This record gives sequence, structure tokens and C-alpha cells, in this order.
Amino acid sequence: MTARYVGYVALSVLLIFPLPNATWADGLPLWEVGVGIAGLNVPFYRGADQDKSYVLPLPYVIYRGERLKIDKSGIRGNIFSSDRVVLDFSLAGGVPVPKEEGGARAGMHSLDTTLEVGPSLEMRLWKGGETNHDLWLHLPLRSAFSVGNSGIGHVGWIIAPFVEYTWRNERRHASWKANIAAGPIYADENYHDYFYTVDAVYAAPGRSAYQAPGGYSGSRVSVGLQRRFGDLWFGVFGRYDTLEGAVFTPSPLVKTKEYHAIGFAMTWVFLKSKTRVADDRSLLEAQVN
Repeated sequence: MTARYVGYVALSVLLIFPLPNATWADGLPLWEVGVGIAGLNVPFYRGADQDKSYVLPLPYVIYRGERLKIDKSGIRGNIFSSDRVVLDFSLAGGVPVPKEEGGARAGMHSLDTTLEVGPSLEMRLWKGGETNHDLWLHLPLRSAFSVGNSGIGHVGWIIAPFVEYTWRNERRHASWKANIAAGPIYADENYHDYFYTVDAVYAAPGRSAYQAPGGYSGSRVSVGLQRRFGDLWFGVFGRYDTLEGAVFTPSPLVKTKEYHAIGFAMTWVFLKSKTRVADDRSLLEAQVN
């Protein structure tokens, strides 16, 4: 595995696995820096019957600026926010798919890391009588790019609305946080083409040529649990997708209609700003695709 490949995988892990954050009664540091380790087991793509596990160093960087934020959602620009509505932008991504000698993509080209960026409209649907319960509707629209040795190329558009419930039990030196999110996924023809189209040149016995259309991409449910002890943080997450009804399931590259991803991360914060900022509780995390 080359250094560049490791870098792409590490970036994908960062985008797939949400970074931790804290909520303290006396405010939050403007910035925090730390280091840790992350583990991830994920299929090569949704519908693949082959997966890969990664254990990699995990940089931890939090910045809570008024307009620019780097946190559990990725890199976000706070365009507009209120107690009930937030408009910002966020990042998501996927791991690279290596050239296979066997399996559904045998003899086909490899796929680069995918990065997704775009605006997200977030609306609070419900707030519990206590401030540690929230229900939000997230409406992200992202443009996807492939990033690899051949450069950067646009590979389509994705919209993945979801509802997220978050529960917190927060204290100054120790806190718990749990969340569950669910919703459908839609993508255009170009995005599905990147993963599921089989050009005639790659047709083979048991793998006929296929052109993927745009439309419904299935639905997903994700759960996460976080625990912070002072400057130490531990988190686990899981995601389940069903591809039942997805427009690309006739593709010979789709070998299963289920997708499972699990991961963990541990971090230690060793530097933090003395400057404190107010808790931006209204800006809840978006669970990555």
C-alpha cells in the first residue's frame, strides 16, 4: 500500500467516521488538537460482496469559529443558523476500490476515493423538555468527485435526506452521546455509472454490459455512541443499508442488497485554546455516507 493510497484511505476514514465533540457548561475551546486511532470495516462499495478493514492513525482537529467549523461533521461553513434552521455545507466520502483479480470487478479498472461536498439544510423537528434530546431533519445535496492518481473528476450528485435523533448526558469531565439516523438516498446517472456501469469492453461470462440509471439508491440506518473522559474520547458506530428497490440492482456488480459498515475511534486531546466560545448546540452532526 503506497503512501498516497494510505492518505486517501485515511481521508476516507475521517469522512466516514464522525469526529467527536463535547458540550461543556462553561463554554468550549475555540480549537482543539489531538491524535488517535481509527478502525473501519466497510465494503468496497454499496452492493459489493467484498470488504476491507483499516486501522489507521486519526488526527483530531476541532475549530469552532463563527463562520468556519471543523468538527464531527467535517469541514463546514456556517452560512445561516437559528435555533430551528441551519444552512451550511459539509463533506462526505468513500474508500477507494482496488483493482481486483477476482470478484465482481475482476479485470476492471480500480476506483479512486470519492469525496462529496455540498450545502445542507437542517431543520429542528423536536426538542425534548430537557436540552439533551433533539430530532432534526437533514437535507444535504452533495456533488461527488473522484480523487486519485489520475487527478480529480466530477462523478455526479447525491441527495440523502435523513431524520436524526440525538441524546446527550453531558458533564464537564465525562459525557455520553448517542444518535440514530435513517433516510433514503438518491443519486444521478453519473454517480451510479461510476460504481455500477459495465462497459462493453469489460463484459465477460457472468458479467453482461450494463448502463446504470439515476434515481433511488436504497435507504440507510446509522447509529453511533460516544464517550468522553476529559481529554480522552472513544466512539463506535454502525451503518446498515438496504438496496431493495434501488435502480441499479440489475447491475452484475451488485452482489448483495445489504451493506454493513462498522468502526471505532479513540482520540487524545493534547492542545486546546484558552479562548472559549458558546456551545453551538443547534449545529448537530450529519452522519457520513
